[in-house]
Amino acid sequence: MTATYMIRPITPADDAAMAALIRRSLEDAGLDRPGTAYCDPQLDRLAEYYAGLERPGAYWVAVERVGSRHGRGSGDDDGGGDDCDSVADSCAASGLAMNDCNAYDPGTDGIVVGGVGIAAWPGSEDTCELQKLYVAANRRGLGLGRRLLERALMFAGEHYRRCYLETHSSLQAACGLYRSAGFEVLDGPLPGGEHSAMDMWAVKEVGTE
Repeated sequence: MTATYMIRPITPADDAAMAALIRRSLEDAGLDRPGTAYCDPQLDRLAEYYAGLERPGAYWVAVERVGSRHGRGSGDDDGGGDDCDSVADSCAASGLAMNDCNAYDPGTDGIVVGGVGIAAWPGSEDTCELQKLYVAANRRGLGLGRRLLERALMFAGEHYRRCYLETHSSLQAACGLYRSAGFEVLDGPLPGGEHSAMDMWAVKEVGTE
């Protein structure tokens, strides 16, 4: 059966699935530690967090349509201490079994298989940050990562002049995606960031103002 996908704004029903997907991706990459998104306090409530931003920002999820979940899905991904929850913690908090959490279905809409966000960069009026671009491991290779990135950059260009990102050089597919999208690698991070474990920083001009 052919899989079909859509990208839409996140809702609270997507939070548990997206948090588990992000944590699992970081665990697989050996990045489940402080200084990464793994320990972000807002990770289990992304819908509320992005809806409450004072400056323009948003988070989108990639959803595989119900009835097509046997097809191999999509894209590329981005890309601990005691206060960091694990995938099991995310699933337990949502009331889902581990086997069900990765394929959490928020209703007739479909299965959440990826996501990406945009938020203002602290202390800058014209710079935003590309945040939490991830695609489920069993949904990579179909271009979902690029579709998510394009959606985020379209939004960024409507509100900001530059889009900045922080990632890790070990995430080779994500780094390649960013370079192909026109991001220019920087020698170091912009001041004000929270993800000290990242070792690759890049920026792209997205707006004219």
